[in-house]
Amino acid sequence: MHLHQYIFAVFWLTSCGYATVRGGAPERIAGAAQLAAGLFTIILSFALRPTAGAYASMEVGVALTDMALFGIITAVALNSTRFWPIVQASMIGCGMFGHLAKPLGPDILPKAYYATVAIWAYPQIILLVAATWRHRVRLARYGIDYAWVRDLPQRYRNGWSIDELARPLPHN
Repeated sequence: MHLHQYIFAVFWLTSCGYATVRGGAPERIAGAAQLAAGLFTIILSFALRPTAGAYASMEVGVALTDMALFGIITAVALNSTRFWPIVQASMIGCGMFGHLAKPLGPDILPKAYYATVAIWAYPQIILLVAATWRHRVRLARYGIDYAWVRDLPQRYRNGWSIDELARPLPHN
């Protein structure tokens, strides 16, 4: 492994741990999913390594792991009150296009294929840390941070702002 891979592994483990310990439900799900996806990527990249070398042809195990992570984060995005899962799902989708490009253009250099797929992992961990931090800020400010759309109060759906929800209802 190269130095940048060790540095990434430290940031990746730290961000996933921070999200699973300090985050709300969407952040915990995303942190656990990213941790599992990273571990499966490592395992499958060794188990399904092509004979021509790493990233010389399509990395099927990495692509399958990315597709599973994309599905999980998309499900979180469709059900949560957060905006960041939409951004993260789009980042994962961009990386999946790298997997699609390799069979379409087999003359793509392995390092270019690797960079196209792997570069999106860095902003994803930064996004996860920022999302977890924002969750903590909302908890400190409002005392509550609704994680799922189904949990939002009807008053919010009727147009009340979050600041109005933080105050008690007026007594008439």
